[in-house]
Amino acid sequence: MNVRIERDGETAIVSLAGELDLATAPGVDEQLRASEDGAATLVMDLRGLTFMDSSGLRVILAADARARSRGGRLVLVPGPPGVQRVFQLTLLDTRLEFVDDPSAV
Repeated sequence: MNVRIERDGETAIVSLAGELDLATAPGVDEQLRASEDGAATLVMDLRGLTFMDSSGLRVILAADARARSRGGRLVLVPGPPGVQRVFQLTLLDTRLEFVDDPSAV
C-alpha cells in the first residue's frame, strides 16, 4: 500500500495505491488521522487502489465521521469498478460525496 499526502491550504489530498484491506487498513488509518490535522476538507483519491474490502470501507467511514464531527468534509475520487462496487453494494455511493476531478474540490 502506498499513501501519498499533499496539502493545499485547508485541503489534504490523500492518494491511495495498492490494496486497502485488513493488512493495510491500520497503517492507512494512522496516516489519514495525521493528515487531517488542520484540514477542513479531506480528499481521498481511490483511483490507484487495486482492491478494497470491508476493512478499507471502515477506514473511509471513520475518516468521514471525524470530518463531519469537526465541521469538515470528506470527498472521494472514485476508484476502479471493483472498488466502487463495494460502495454500491453497501449503498454508500449515495451517502458519501464523490467527485471525478480532485482539483474541483
